[in-house]
Amino acid sequence: MANPVDHPDLTKKDAIQKKDAIQKKDAIQKKDAIQKKDAIQKKDAINKKEAKRIATRKKILETATHLFARTGYHKTTIQDIAYHIGMTTGAVFHHYSSKADILADVMVQLNQSFDQYIEYLEKASADYKTMINGMVEIFLDRVQNRPDTIIALASLTVEFSGMRGPKIVKSQAAYDKFVEAFEKALDRISKKKTNRAAAVCFIAGLQSVALNALVRDEEMDIEDLVEGFISLIAENR
Repeated sequence: MANPVDHPDLTKKDAIQKKDAIQKKDAIQKKDAIQKKDAIQKKDAINKKEAKRIATRKKILETATHLFARTGYHKTTIQDIAYHIGMTTGAVFHHYSSKADILADVMVQLNQSFDQYIEYLEKASADYKTMINGMVEIFLDRVQNRPDTIIALASLTVEFSGMRGPKIVKSQAAYDKFVEAFEKALDRISKKKTNRAAAVCFIAGLQSVALNALVRDEEMDIEDLVEGFISLIAENR
């Protein structure tokens, strides 16, 4: 058998082919690295754009909730919402096609405000005063951290009373879900015919406390109103 050393041209050709293969492999790896980097950058750009979109929509909903709570849905305009955020009306319309669409998302968030109460009621103590105090603690936490949600829910319910429509039906369904959970919790303590009515009056009372805290801001604190509310319902049960 011939020794490769005896054929320098063949050895040189193999070396060239090997070098070409390495260069080709390096080129492919570099191309893959560039494509991967481009994909990551594109994904990051999309994520940043999506994060900005979500943040803007959140700001729109928070501002709309605040204005709906204080001036009502019908008296609030898209221009009002845009002005309070520091945006143009066109920018708001870029995210929502109408004020009704904004209301729809606001109502979804407001209806979700019942969830914490319902979760608590499903595990509530069999002691009436303990249960009521727990409910009030949740209420106070919301008043301190997200007061507009409580006021808006109350004011919009009054504003749309007597009207029917999918948004109002959903809102009523959320109320009913809370009432049913509260009624069952009351039944576990003492089954009474008036338990459902008591549940309805309780949520109405809490919302009234929130509204009066807004109206009587300089006269008394929310804590004073809550204390009066608790003394009224807990000591006469």
